[in-house]
Parts: sequence; C-alpha cells; structure tokens
Amino acid sequence: MDADFDEEELPLDGIPDWFLGAGRDGGAVGSAVDAARTRYRERTGADPWEIQNWLFRFDPELEARGWEFWDLTSAADGSGRLHLWLDTWGEPMFSWEELRWLLYACGAETVADPVVVGSGSWAAEATV
Repeated sequence: MDADFDEEELPLDGIPDWFLGAGRDGGAVGSAVDAARTRYRERTGADPWEIQNWLFRFDPELEARGWEFWDLTSAADGSGRLHLWLDTWGEPMFSWEELRWLLYACGAETVADPVVVGSGSWAAEATV
C-alpha cells in the first residue's frame, strides 16, 4: 500500500478492524487486545498509539525514524521467540516505540529492548 505522507490523514483501508480498535482511539475490543494494551502500558507507562500518529511514524522520510525493516526470524534455540531485525545504519540509539506497540498489539507477551548486533548474527540465525 502506498501512502501520501504529505496528506493530513492517511487512509485506513487495509488496516484490520481489530488493530484499529486496539489503539488509543479504538473502541471496545476483546481480551487479547485488552491484554496488549495492559502490557504496553506496564512496559512504557504510556497509552497505546492513536492510529494516525502511529501510521505517520512509518513515513520513510521521517528523520525521527532511525530504522528500516530487515527481517523477522525464529530464535535458533527453539524457544518460540521471534527476533525482529532492523537496519539502524549503525546507530545504537533510535526511536522505535511504534514497533513496540505493533508487537504487543499483535500478541507479543514480552518485547525486549533493542540490542545492536552485526549482520553476522542475523545471517547465523536466518540460515537455521
């Protein structure tokens, strides 16, 4: 989906109703989303994201966004954990709270803070 980030609001077409309901401006939702909201609040002390604010964080030209999606892999240890790989252009500190909310809203029970590692770590896990 292409978006014109110069517009005042981004279209919501294609975003599932459950995700729209999960955000700060969402309505009544099921227990899974209630749990995601709770986990996010406990971890960050903040309310879930308002959908338009969240969407605008994915503007590829946004200078505050210090990452680009790389890959999603399963942990090599068989624990069932997923590892989200981002290219941060070598920056050890970067804004990523929009991703934390996405992970919790999609059912993550815990979300660890980012750890900067070299691409060799990804290559070792991606080939397993």
